[in-house]
Amino acid sequence: MRSSSCIYRHTSMRSRKLFWICIVSVSLIALYFSFRYFVSTITELPAGDSLNNIIRSDTENIARGKILFDAKCRFCHNAYNTETIAGPGLQGILKKPELPVSRRPATSDDVRSQLRQPFSRMPSFDYLTDKEVEDIIAFLNTL
Repeated sequence: MRSSSCIYRHTSMRSRKLFWICIVSVSLIALYFSFRYFVSTITELPAGDSLNNIIRSDTENIARGKILFDAKCRFCHNAYNTETIAGPGLQGILKKPELPVSRRPATSDDVRSQLRQPFSRMPSFDYLTDKEVEDIIAFLNTL
């Protein structure tokens, strides 16, 4: 009788191991496909958007953007209302349908273009690095 209980116990342990191996395998496969789906939803952009149109929103970018705005832009632009100084006030600039002077769509791509190749009387800021421009855009997005 002992031998049959040992066989049963041995078979039972093997079944449990196999069961847990299957559970872990299915879980890993599910995690893999969930991760792939998650990554694909992040990297797919709506039609007409570009990676340049994504605006950084972390506090470091915004803080650097504010410093750059204060050093380069505040003499001509009011950040906190729409009052015109030499250039238009920029409050809500990226939340409006179009930019105030050029009437281009209010997107980060068009703000970037305005800084590099300005419309109207605005001076060019083509000497700013891409990172500095991204920081300014991050700050403008908070207005």
